[in-house]
Amino acid sequence: MAEKAAPTGLGILVDEKRVNDLLQQKSGAKAMIRSGCNLALFVCFLILFTALALSEPLGDHRAFQGYLRRRFDLGAAMPLREVESVSTFWEYMHTSFMPAIYGNDTRRFYFPGHQVERLLRIEEGNRLLGVARLRMLKVNPGEGCSVKSSMGAYFPSCYGPWDPVAEDKTPFGPPNGQTGDPEFYYVSDPLGSFAEGQIMEYPPGGFMEALTADHNSTTRRLDLMKEKSFFGPGVRAIVLDWSIYNFNIGAYGVCRIVFEVAPSGLWVSTFQVEVLMRRHLSPLGGRTTGDWLALLGEIILVLFVLRYLLEEAAEFVGFRGWMPYIKWDYFGDAWNVLDWLNLTLMIVTLALRIKSWGMSGNLNVYVGDPSKQGVATFTDLQGVANNVRFIHRIIAFNTVLTWFKAVKYISVLPYITTFMQTVSKSQKALGTFIVVFGTLFFGFILAFHVAFGESSVRFRSTWNAFTFLMRAFLGNSDFGVVYSAAPVTGSILTIVYILVIVLVTVNLFYAIMIRALADMMADEDPRQANQWQQTLGRLNDLWSTMLVQFRLEHRFRTCFPGLYSRVMSRRRRKAEKDVERDEEVKRRFRRRKPDASVALGPGNPSLGRRPKPASNSISAEDVGESDNESEADLGPLRDKAQLSKKGMFGNAYALEDDAEPPDDSSGFQRDTSSGDDGEP
Repeated sequence: MAEKAAPTGLGILVDEKRVNDLLQQKSGAKAMIRSGCNLALFVCFLILFTALALSEPLGDHRAFQGYLRRRFDLGAAMPLREVESVSTFWEYMHTSFMPAIYGNDTRRFYFPGHQVERLLRIEEGNRLLGVARLRMLKVNPGEGCSVKSSMGAYFPSCYGPWDPVAEDKTPFGPPNGQTGDPEFYYVSDPLGSFAEGQIMEYPPGGFMEALTADHNSTTRRLDLMKEKSFFGPGVRAIVLDWSIYNFNIGAYGVCRIVFEVAPSGLWVSTFQVEVLMRRHLSPLGGRTTGDWLALLGEIILVLFVLRYLLEEAAEFVGFRGWMPYIKWDYFGDAWNVLDWLNLTLMIVTLALRIKSWGMSGNLNVYVGDPSKQGVATFTDLQGVANNVRFIHRIIAFNTVLTWFKAVKYISVLPYITTFMQTVSKSQKALGTFIVVFGTLFFGFILAFHVAFGESSVRFRSTWNAFTFLMRAFLGNSDFGVVYSAAPVTGSILTIVYILVIVLVTVNLFYAIMIRALADMMADEDPRQANQWQQTLGRLNDLWSTMLVQFRLEHRFRTCFPGLYSRVMSRRRRKAEKDVERDEEVKRRFRRRKPDASVALGPGNPSLGRRPKPASNSISAEDVGESDNESEADLGPLRDKAQLSKKGMFGNAYALEDDAEPPDDSSGFQRDTSSGDDGEP
């Protein structure tokens, strides 16, 4: 008899098993398509974010920074580390800073008819952007300090540490020849930026002087400042600001040197160099192709951020009718907090970029008459440089978070879900561990700072002590410094630190993670064992859906009939071999197992009877033993499907309601007449 055709049309609804299979196939395909789309979007987002993070020519910037540091510090006649008093500061200005700006050959500035350049040439391709600026901040005497009455005759006044309340803004110096006012006066700078040093952070403003493109007038002004004691005993900070533009790479080198003077007389210097591109100052920068692509990438990244923001908001905002409410359990998952932190940092980065563009829009470089250059014509790019420096730090931290989020999108791999849920399950224990570890670590920071802060610069501040102990925690510190400063105390603190932090606390962290992993493995092993099979099942469901919707077998058979015939012949031969193998296995099994019917002898009812052949299959033995009249009547041949149960890709037409298999008589002849070699 012919095989029963698959139900079509309304007949499918009667078959409950068939309906369930179709629904499962449909939901599996949709889930795979949805997961694939989300994964593709995140891959595009990840590639775009990484491309924007690496879009700046960091190699050129690093080379430019190295050139500026060598010119003004490391390769100068007097490096910054040798500045430790007012006299050595003036020596640095005359032997290092001035030659770095004006060059070593200053005879050309004294030639008759010498023309002062509008943008001072430093070297080929480098120009001083406007003027350089020197500003000084000092404090009033008697503020933040006191002198004992018995020592008052020897120390009539004292000067305490820097404090904005104690800042001295009183003009001083010789009278001006034109106005009669003191030569040195305080200049406020409401749009300026704070200067960050190693001791303090200093506000904008101060007693300012300009170092212009005119070498002769600048030299005379510095000599006057030195002669009239511009830097008195109350000075607490000296800030040098200047910017150099390189025409070859189109970049700005924004430089700042901060000299700090502690009340004890210690001088500390800090040299900061930040390289700015033109697109840091305006959205389109130099209007090059790279600038256009960078701006377009920023716009697309904003769209991605908006999409992920709405997606995250939809997860923790629910509705009861028309009333919204917040699902507080959403914030209990560390992965959700990580997502919000990542998106928040991207929004902050965008806000800082817009702020930098707004700040640089009001800046102009003075290229007029050099004789009119002064403090008022100074181009202050420090605010933009600080924003760009902060943006780079945010991007560096956010890159780790963004790539760490990629773990969620590759959950199809074995044990990725286990890893994610291990972190989620251990977050409460990790929170407690962080509190315990932070408390103990802070105690050791204070202990090392108090014990060795005076004898070693590595513990002079709590931040320095934190850096040393954290490096020791990672195995990158030399405790010989501690032992040299105090052999007994240093040895005891070192041993206690290693026992408490390294041996006890670290092993506690290992125990928390191993316990969480063991719990998750016990819960996830049954599901993880079938996760890959479920993924393969979804892929098979997706392939079956595509096979039906796009009629892939019919198209392949029509376009490549010969190849289709050979593939089908190979499959038939393989199926025949499988049947023969199964029969051989059964035959061997029957040989090993005794047949009870043999013991009956002549009483065996099947003795002398020939087994009836199957109605739809005839073996080679039956063909040799039977005649034409012994074969079963299969009825008239009305459809090609009566000859083949399954096609090349399975029953491709089972899901179609009223579709008939294409009538391909030529293909039918090739199928039925193919030989053993598979050729049509």
